[in-house]
Amino acid sequence: MITVKKLTANIGAEIGGVDLSQPLPPDTVAAIKQAYKDNLVVFFRDQQPLDDATHCQVGRYFGTLDISEIQPTPREHREILVLDQVSPKGEGADRWHRDRTYLEVPPQGSILQCVQRPDLGGDTCWASMYAAYDALSPTMQNFIDGLTARHSIERLASYSRKVSETLGDRLKDWTTTIHPLVEVHPDTGRKALNVNANWTAEIVGMTRPESEALLMFLFDHVKSPEFQVRFSWKVNDVAFWDNRCSCHYAVADYTSRRVMKRVALVGHKPVGPNG
Repeated sequence: MITVKKLTANIGAEIGGVDLSQPLPPDTVAAIKQAYKDNLVVFFRDQQPLDDATHCQVGRYFGTLDISEIQPTPREHREILVLDQVSPKGEGADRWHRDRTYLEVPPQGSILQCVQRPDLGGDTCWASMYAAYDALSPTMQNFIDGLTARHSIERLASYSRKVSETLGDRLKDWTTTIHPLVEVHPDTGRKALNVNANWTAEIVGMTRPESEALLMFLFDHVKSPEFQVRFSWKVNDVAFWDNRCSCHYAVADYTSRRVMKRVALVGHKPVGPNG
C-alpha cells in the first residue's frame, strides 16, 4: 500500500510502499505524480541501489530524460549525472538554486539517489518558490509579475574557481537566456518565484545597482525557514523534485566523501503571468 506523509506545510513528503528498483504499475506512477504535484519534492526511504539502467527507467515513468551539458565523466548511460565530492565545498550546490536555468529550456525536475553519504552532514534542503512568491506583498508581486531576468553561468563562475577553470575560454560564449521573474506552473497554474543565486545574472530593463538590489532582496527572501524542508540522507534514499517551483541547497558541512547520482527530466520554456 502506497502512503504519502507530508513533512511540512509548504513542501516535502515521504512516500512509502514503493520499491523503485522494480517495475512500477500505472496506479503507482499516478500516485507518485500526484504527490510530486502536491508537495514539490518527494522522498523514498529504504530503497535498493539503482543501477544506471534502472535509474533511467524510473525517470522515464515521469518524462523524457535530459542529458546534462556539464557531465564531467561520460558514462554508458549519458543521462546519469554523478556528483562526487569530498571537501565541504558545494561549488554552487551550496547556494539556493534551480538547476540549469541558464538554458532556454531548464529541466522539469530530477531524481537523485544517495550512493555514499559522508560520516556527518551532507543534508539537502528544498524551498517552495510558490510559498516564497505568496509571502511577498501584493505591491511587490504586481511589480515583479511583469519583469524578466537574464540567466547565465557567469554569477556562479565568479565565485567558483572549479567552474571558471573547467569552462575556461568557453565561458564567454556559454548559454544565456531570458526568463520571467515569476513562472506560472503549467500543471497547477500557481505562480512561483523564478530567481536563484547561481544563474540569475541581472533583471532586464534595470540599471546594474537597481537589479542587484532587487536580486539580493529576493535571494535573501527565499532563505526563509517557513518555505523549506530539510532531508537527512541515508544510503540508497531517493528524492524526486520539481525544478519549476522549488529551489534546493546542498549543505556543504561534510569532510568525507559524498556521492550522489541523478537523472533529470526535459522541461519546457518558463512562461510568466503575462504569457
